[in-house]
Amino acid sequence: MREDLTNNSMPDGAAIEPLEREPRLYERVVSKVLALVSSGTWKPGFRLPPERELSEAFGVSRTVVREAVKALEARGVLESTTGSGVSVRLADFNIVSRSLQTYMQLSNRVDFEIRLNEVRRGLEVEIVALAAERATPEQRVQLRQICKQMRASGNTAQQMAELDFRLHITLAEATQNELFKVLLAPLIDQLREQITLTWEGYGPRPVKRVLDQHEAVVAAVEDGNAEAARRAMIKHLAYSREVLESLSKSQKELDA
Repeated sequence: MREDLTNNSMPDGAAIEPLEREPRLYERVVSKVLALVSSGTWKPGFRLPPERELSEAFGVSRTVVREAVKALEARGVLESTTGSGVSVRLADFNIVSRSLQTYMQLSNRVDFEIRLNEVRRGLEVEIVALAAERATPEQRVQLRQICKQMRASGNTAQQMAELDFRLHITLAEATQNELFKVLLAPLIDQLREQITLTWEGYGPRPVKRVLDQHEAVVAAVEDGNAEAARRAMIKHLAYSREVLESLSKSQKELDA
């Protein structure tokens, strides 16, 4: 009688593992094209050979080539233009950003604000250090002007939040590293919302404390002191987290 593999008769160490699925043909074509692009063999703007030639070169059907091209267009690697065929497109950080932004919008985590604060710490502490080393004279002036505007009387919570947001974005631009735009772009709307939330939630907390923290960051950037900039941003984001945790606790008490 055939043994039932679902019983306990399997010897130790003989567990059956699922077989790895062989990649489909179009996925193998996708991998080949990505290798050609990443190696620089096919550079941005390069127009791909006609579908027939590609199918012959890869040894697959034209249908497989068509599937691969569609997949690569969805990833933002290739683009089709009427009358010009298919070509390798320039790197577009907006595609990456939109994918990340969609994920964050759909994740719906109850602790999202705290998680975003942690991501900000990972990014912005190094952002200010690089800004201290690389900010242009014009960017240093912009940062100081934003601080002065925040000190002006009569600002609403919304206006303070917008100035606060501009300060953080200007710091990111001062790194002179466009990759930070790739990382920050999907966070922009969430960052704006979080900053607005904290400003509206400060309540009786001393606003001067926040302004002092901003000015400490900007002063370190103006002085070109990367370590001081890191310390100042860590302190600022720690206080922001303190406010967020307090708001979260209050909301949970109201919902209870």
